[in-house]
Amino acid sequence: MRPADFFDFIPLDRPRLRLTTACDLAIGLGCAAVLTAWAAGQPLFYSPAAPVMSPFTALSLLIMAAVRQARLHFETWPMVLSLAMIGLVLGGNVSSIVMLATTPAELWASFPGLVLTSVMTSIGLAVFCAYDLVIVLRRTPESAFIMDDLLIHLALVPGGVSLLGYLLGKPTYLSVHADPRVGISPLEMVFLGLYAVAAVVSNPQLFLWRFLARGWTNRLVFVGLFANQFAAPLVVALLLTKPGASGPGVELFVMLAGVVATMSFLLLQARLRARDAVPV
Repeated sequence: MRPADFFDFIPLDRPRLRLTTACDLAIGLGCAAVLTAWAAGQPLFYSPAAPVMSPFTALSLLIMAAVRQARLHFETWPMVLSLAMIGLVLGGNVSSIVMLATTPAELWASFPGLVLTSVMTSIGLAVFCAYDLVIVLRRTPESAFIMDDLLIHLALVPGGVSLLGYLLGKPTYLSVHADPRVGISPLEMVFLGLYAVAAVVSNPQLFLWRFLARGWTNRLVFVGLFANQFAAPLVVALLLTKPGASGPGVELFVMLAGVVATMSFLLLQARLRARDAVPV
């Protein structure tokens, strides 16, 4: 056994460390303010008829950001503590999904002082937790199967669908339940976006960084693919969706097709890179 098998310290260059710390600090301060406001009985941006950021969402993000910062700054931070705290957040969000799916809506909607985490938010947090568990257990490898990149990309899907919901005014895409307060609020979209940025910046071993470093052509291609996931669905929705229509529309399938296209493209590029790296 080596000391590195017990400790979970991640050395980063100064620019990456500063940006990651800034993002996590913003998340930490924001989530602490959300929790404090709930404890004081005055939730931030509260509306009985619109999604409100749940205190459970704030607690999840606060723990996840704190674990990442501990891994970045404390050389003797134990790996088992990272696994335990990430597992706690993962278990809590999976339980929330099960509870919302199995219990009568009238039950949890009858508590005016409590707002649960929406299913879509919990899915995004659970995928982020899966990514964090994977990188805690091993360094991102140079492999044709870029699982770390795929998990990060999948974690962004709930946020993309939610953004589409706000732009189109569709509560279905906001994961709104029988209780209209349960859904994805703009505030948690910002925090989830910051967490995703910090996750990508803090892992220089991602295949995405190697792909983008190969030239401006690769960068422009990826920007086009990534933008297509959000621009194309919006254009399709504006052209084909009837005013007042509810429920998922063709724009959702266009977005999912864009996600699959981007992930497939990265997988193909990783496979080609791995093949070229094999000595003849």
